[in-house]
Amino acid sequence: HSRPLFSTSPAADAGTPSSTNRRFMLNRSITFAGMMLGYATYYLTRLSYSFVGPAMRNELGLSILQLGALSSIFPLAYMNSKFIAGVLADVLGSPVLIFSLGMMLTGVCNIGFTMGSTVPWCTFWWILNGLVQGCGGTPCGKMLVNWYPTVTRGRWWSTWNASTNIGGFLIPLIAGSIAARYGWRWGMRAPGVIALAMGVLCYFTMSDSPEKLGLPSAEDQHAAKTGGASESEEATKQDVAEPKAKEGAEAKEESKWQMLLGNKFLWCMGAMHFFVYLMRQGTMNWAHFYLMDQYGLPALEATSRICGFELGGLFGCISSGLLSDILIARNPQAGAAGMRARVMFLYACLTPIAILALWKLPPIACLQWSAMALFGFSIYGPQTLITMTGVETVPKKIAASAGGILAYPAQLGSMFAGLPFALVVRKLGWSGYFPCLILLSLLSALSVLPGWNALSWTQKEAAAKKRAA
Repeated sequence: HSRPLFSTSPAADAGTPSSTNRRFMLNRSITFAGMMLGYATYYLTRLSYSFVGPAMRNELGLSILQLGALSSIFPLAYMNSKFIAGVLADVLGSPVLIFSLGMMLTGVCNIGFTMGSTVPWCTFWWILNGLVQGCGGTPCGKMLVNWYPTVTRGRWWSTWNASTNIGGFLIPLIAGSIAARYGWRWGMRAPGVIALAMGVLCYFTMSDSPEKLGLPSAEDQHAAKTGGASESEEATKQDVAEPKAKEGAEAKEESKWQMLLGNKFLWCMGAMHFFVYLMRQGTMNWAHFYLMDQYGLPALEATSRICGFELGGLFGCISSGLLSDILIARNPQAGAAGMRARVMFLYACLTPIAILALWKLPPIACLQWSAMALFGFSIYGPQTLITMTGVETVPKKIAASAGGILAYPAQLGSMFAGLPFALVVRKLGWSGYFPCLILLSLLSALSVLPGWNALSWTQKEAAAKKRAA
């Protein structure tokens, strides 16, 4: 990826620490803004189908099983694309290229989806959309690792992850309202056009890493700004500066795949990712239909009550990252990954309360909206931390690949939230649907417990150096 459009050349303002710091902050801010707006756009093109589904059902006469089958097919394609995009981001070294190109292709897929009316046609374009949607998350994870040091990454990662709430909040307003007024086809086309324009903008403004611009690494910049670096930061700095050097006494013989598949904490995070996405998509796919079928609400009214999920999720995103950073700062000797795992457990304990509230509270708009807000808060808290914490337990050079691997259980969860949940609703009704969600929420909380004291990769490196000294 070439130098971004608004970046100054190294020679233009080189020579003083303050000018270098200004260039670093400017390019990082532009890149972060691109990640926020760009990933929110990915969400527009990913969730568009969920919010035009009721209009499609009315116009095309689709059954709830056909809608559920389409929902289940998408994650199968998506989970593979996230892994492939992560590997490409590591190998090619240009997450911006993959991020921008993928965004434009998702726009094309959303527009192509509207050009036919048959189930096979819609299925083809929705699978294709899933195959390029993975170009969003894993390249962003790579850029966040490149641009932010370990000690502040939690708050920035969680702030970036709030882009999912921005996209999730906007999609019912864009796709849902346009579909209700002009038909489902225009509800899909509007996000597609936005994605095409945003993809071009991101490509010409974002930067892969500070090093590619002739700037110091994120760890070096933070150390210069604060006047020193912790032992774990020194380990991280060495990992950036000497990617081919030894990765530590116990890891020097390990291959990339041994480090990934042999990481027990990644398996823990994978299990929780599965349950979180199964509950999240199981609610977002079917809560509209529950409110419409159970209480006779019109589609727009049901959608307005579901919107509480995204606002609650926004606070869950930001607060979980901040809280985990605070715990790590106050407990420097404890496992950093374990501190974040404890935050995930705390949030997960709120999920069954939110599900029970949506099920049992009277069908009053503010109560159902509040139940969805609490559900979003409890789901997005762990979801924000899972990939980031998993990535922090591996070397930087395979960070995007680790993020790609964690996408598999998440999208398996999304896949099971489609047709399987449709069958549950059909055979057991809504009185069977909600107990299933409560059981899954308890399993989600339990799955993170084995990682209670886990160390980050930089902490393992620092410990290995001490032992070798």
